[in-house]
Amino acid sequence: MFAVDHIDHVEVFVRDIEHACKWYAQVLGLQQVARWDPEPVMIGAGGTKLALFRANREGRPESHGLAWHRVAWKTDAAGFERAQAHLRRLGISFRGPVDHRVAQSIYFEDLDGHLLEITYYL
Repeated sequence: MFAVDHIDHVEVFVRDIEHACKWYAQVLGLQQVARWDPEPVMIGAGGTKLALFRANREGRPESHGLAWHRVAWKTDAAGFERAQAHLRRLGISFRGPVDHRVAQSIYFEDLDGHLLEITYYL
């Protein structure tokens, strides 16, 4: 039987790819993994990557109201505390910590309003 191993990447449409690369590097430590010409630019950490595409290019399919809601990034308890301090230093507002009983999470947005989460499991 076939079974996938893990999520390789999530495609994200952004206004400015270079600006988004810098933001994700500064905020989440994501580094460039690969780059096509002119897009996407793959950035990531561990085995998870985001493929950044420029939004509003001609020929892009229109959304029908269905979309991903948020991308969640996993860390440990110490990393969770450091993430909150890091976001505060950068002036990025977030909601939480939210206690999910089995996990703790904080929620915030990137430059283009995409929803992000940093979580750790108890």
